[in-house]
Amino acid sequence: MAKALTPISVANLRARPERYEVADAACPGLRVVVFPSTKKSFVVRYRFRGLPRKLTLGPALLGGGLTEANGAPEIGTPLSLLAARELCVRALRQAKSGNDPAAAKRRRREEELAAESDTLAAIAAEYLRREGPRLRTFSQRKADLELVCASPLGRLPVDQIRRGQYVRLFDRIADERGPVRSDRVLSATSRLLSWHAHRSDFVSPLVRGMRRTSIKERARSRVLSDDELRRVWQTAETFPGPFGHYLQFVLLTTTRRTEAAGLRRSELSDRGATWIVPGARYKSGLDTLIPLNAAAQRIVAAQPRLAGDYVFSATGEYPLGDFANRKAAFDKASGVVGYTIHDLRRTSRTLLSRAGISADIAEMCLGHVLTGVRGRYDRHAYANEKRHAFEALASLIERILRPPADVVVPLAKPERRK
Repeated sequence: MAKALTPISVANLRARPERYEVADAACPGLRVVVFPSTKKSFVVRYRFRGLPRKLTLGPALLGGGLTEANGAPEIGTPLSLLAARELCVRALRQAKSGNDPAAAKRRRREEELAAESDTLAAIAAEYLRREGPRLRTFSQRKADLELVCASPLGRLPVDQIRRGQYVRLFDRIADERGPVRSDRVLSATSRLLSWHAHRSDFVSPLVRGMRRTSIKERARSRVLSDDELRRVWQTAETFPGPFGHYLQFVLLTTTRRTEAAGLRRSELSDRGATWIVPGARYKSGLDTLIPLNAAAQRIVAAQPRLAGDYVFSATGEYPLGDFANRKAAFDKASGVVGYTIHDLRRTSRTLLSRAGISADIAEMCLGHVLTGVRGRYDRHAYANEKRHAFEALASLIERILRPPADVVVPLAKPERRK
């Protein structure tokens, strides 16, 4: 025969190898479930429309804490016996009125899970999981979004975040990390929200005009002079590790920083004379053919064959990285400062024009595609033209490094008059 439970009797219930329930005679339907782990919880057993139902109220509050904090008891929180009886009576009353309390709890949980799945952090994680393999700058995009998701905004449902909240976050990033980084985070967030908007009825609160800097004003124009190019090249020939040869390769191929660093031997063909950069890591998103001139081929051949597939690497398993520290050491050795690795690409483009290469071919060497009608109708690959251009680039660099000596013609001695 069931007995009325007391706080002490609930606390004294012993665990068994199998879970078991003890009914409370003072409150029909209320039971204490005792688990083998010694944990205890309150449940309500009832019938709804003739079918048995169970509603879990919450863990039993044991020990000295036999009373809750001020306020009405809530399902899912630790409960005293008195609070469990109150929730049991409420649930049975709800069931008699035609509303299943267990179904109502399930709906609330589903709404909570839906809200959690629509937080900014959850959407960012889903975006990186689905779009990551197609992102050329995945690591940078991930780092920028982590700055946003690590803030309090990351825990909020995305449709509840207002433009002003984003603005204050971008202001803080600008104060702590600079306006350029803030604009980069803004760009990454804008892409994320646009991606989410295309998959739902969400409307992004971010609009044009929120940048703190002007891309046009920040555009660089730095080009190495011939003297600087000589010093960089000569330092690269003796600089320890792959970084010096990597810089030479960037100059000879007009490639971007990560494109050259990610060169794999499996991407080379024609005995190393042709490099196909996969579209997955090229800015245009297209597989791009880069004919390697003889000088670039010699640089690749000079790199040690390591365990992995990467050409410029310390181990072969990962592409060359840590550019900031490597370049700082290189600049100290060469004495040439104030330029970025991307400025080498601009230098090579300028040298192509000096070498007499037409603008169209020079732009194709940089991976830029023809636009407009020409881009739609001209499907020629220009492989031979690009190969000639890269050879001309290498020849010009060689002439800059080793300019031909001036030919001095000695003057004839004047004849003496007799």
